[in-house]
Amino acid sequence: MVELISRDEHEKLYLQLFEILKRKIENGEWTSGMQIPTEEQLCKTFNVSRATVRNAVLELVRQGYLIRQQGKGTFVSRSFISEGLIMTAVFKKLWVEDDSVFSKEVIAKTVMMPVSGLSVELGVPENRHVIYLKVLWESNKEPSILQESFIPFNICPQLLEEDIETQSIIDLFDKKYSIKITSVHNFFEIFSLNKELAQSLQIAEGSPVILMTQKVFSGDTVILLNKFYKRSDSNKLFIAFQRKAL
Repeated sequence: MVELISRDEHEKLYLQLFEILKRKIENGEWTSGMQIPTEEQLCKTFNVSRATVRNAVLELVRQGYLIRQQGKGTFVSRSFISEGLIMTAVFKKLWVEDDSVFSKEVIAKTVMMPVSGLSVELGVPENRHVIYLKVLWESNKEPSILQESFIPFNICPQLLEEDIETQSIIDLFDKKYSIKITSVHNFFEIFSLNKELAQSLQIAEGSPVILMTQKVFSGDTVILLNKFYKRSDSNKLFIAFQRKAL
């Protein structure tokens, strides 16, 4: 039986459709990896406009329920399986296995244009503003990790007013602004620091560091790009994973 949309409700039509389609995913009617009906089919089934369908589907993509594949269609995200591999460590445990105490200092918080290929990494036009944060992490009162964060301005402009020193950006997204994080991709490489970054870590220009580039996704949209530069002469790299129900 098709669940109908009520035009007597005050709630917008696309939000009603969003809830109906979300229930189909959560109750298993639409299973992981399944291709959903086309926009035209959904329009006929629920007697709504193409704009209503498109807005509902885009919201499901943004929240990670659906994935759009160019030229193929829209599919139920495979992230909604019963079990998955998730990282359970706090920030310092991502980097070190000992009991080093980290302190955090925000040394830059501003808005910038996406330069040096940043627009490609974030998936935003070159003329769109980006929030830029620069944070220094110290271990035992010595500079250990330099963090640069880039967030498309339209994702969360309020972030500029938040106290980043005492709060996690990811926690703010999730708990305060209800921005659902669906996946995190980490990439590691050895990187030689330029003069400005080297000065922040108090090491010589050109010194090798471990660079972790982290992309945080909501659906298929990059909402946060982190670059962590870790001094290679301080602490061992340590990452722990644990399998548990999502």
